[in-house]
Amino acid sequence: MKEVLQKIRPTTEERQRVNQVVEKCTHNLQDRITKKGLEVEVSLQGSIAKDTWISGDNNIDIFLIFSHKYTKEQLKKYGLKIGILSEYEIAYAEHPYVRNFLQGYEIDVVPAYQFKEGIRSSVDRTPLHTEYVKTHLKDKDQVRLLKKFTRSIGVYGSDLKVQGFSGYLCELLVIKYGTFLTVLKAASSWKLGECLFLEQLPEKEFTEPFIFIDPVDKERNVAAVVSLENFAKFIYHSREYLKNPQPVYFFREPEHYTRVKGTALYRIDFTVDVIDDILFPQLRKTRDYLVRMLETHGFCVFNTAVYDSGILLELSVFELPPFKKHVGPPIYEEEHCDRFLEKHKTIRIQNDRIYAVVKRKYVRAEDLLQGLLNKRQGFGKDLMKAKAVLTLVSKDADILTYD
Repeated sequence: MKEVLQKIRPTTEERQRVNQVVEKCTHNLQDRITKKGLEVEVSLQGSIAKDTWISGDNNIDIFLIFSHKYTKEQLKKYGLKIGILSEYEIAYAEHPYVRNFLQGYEIDVVPAYQFKEGIRSSVDRTPLHTEYVKTHLKDKDQVRLLKKFTRSIGVYGSDLKVQGFSGYLCELLVIKYGTFLTVLKAASSWKLGECLFLEQLPEKEFTEPFIFIDPVDKERNVAAVVSLENFAKFIYHSREYLKNPQPVYFFREPEHYTRVKGTALYRIDFTVDVIDDILFPQLRKTRDYLVRMLETHGFCVFNTAVYDSGILLELSVFELPPFKKHVGPPIYEEEHCDRFLEKHKTIRIQNDRIYAVVKRKYVRAEDLLQGLLNKRQGFGKDLMKAKAVLTLVSKDADILTYD
């Protein structure tokens, strides 16, 4: 562990650089607030505030904590106006905030309400999370190990793109179990619907694959976004690491999509300009619809994935005979048989059912997919009108994918 920690623990120089940037930004924000006469507190949050960040991290979270006397429209207006510190883009959580790009850092300036006066939006909990972790976490390096491990196996990130483990979830796991290794040992025997807590048992029933009750809000599951596949990946890699605990496990290269020999791999690229938290749910919805349609028409989907601009569909059966068996009613149901005969002139009998041999509409999966792209039924809202290109990939897809 020493070898890994030496690489992932922030250096003195990194800390000094971060502190200088935070001090500069905080001063600028406070100066603007004072000039406008607003009741707003500037507060450092996130992994920098909790000192659970990893060497090389460039994300800084600064919150503008507003009094409840301001409306949501005022919070949004002042938050965006005050929060611009450099080159920037507008990002979105429950409401928009400013993401600044300054001296190699991404500095998110996020407006929120004072948590002591009640929670009006999800980001209002963040200061509570920060305080809880700072009060209860005993060994910050253990969180660094867990964060690096989850990043290495591709399950870190609570956005809707990754659907993985948040930094806060990693911190709570270490608070509960004590060390990185004991987290992995516990995870090795987790079951579907595993429910963990620190303060008190949940009073409501959760349905997600993995549940960790937020110690500052018993109605909230911190692990709600974790997908079933990422939950399973974490369990699997926990077991594998414990069998052979080598430092290289923390520095794995991201895995690109590898096809299986003999399959056909189709790639659909969309040209669409929406944020990831809107795009990826729509990609998954569209992917699931395409899978249903392919299998309904007799094709066999071997594997799928989504990525930054589209969908991958890998098929083990991608060409079919020109005709198929269309099974009718049992021979004993005379009325149904007569109606079946009205539609199909030539029928055959197998056991006690009649059937017809009919021509397939789609023999090739590629033709069906193109037809579905032309109609765009069952697609995500923004993908219904987006430009789309269907490609049959001859090799592996050299892209980073998500389940």
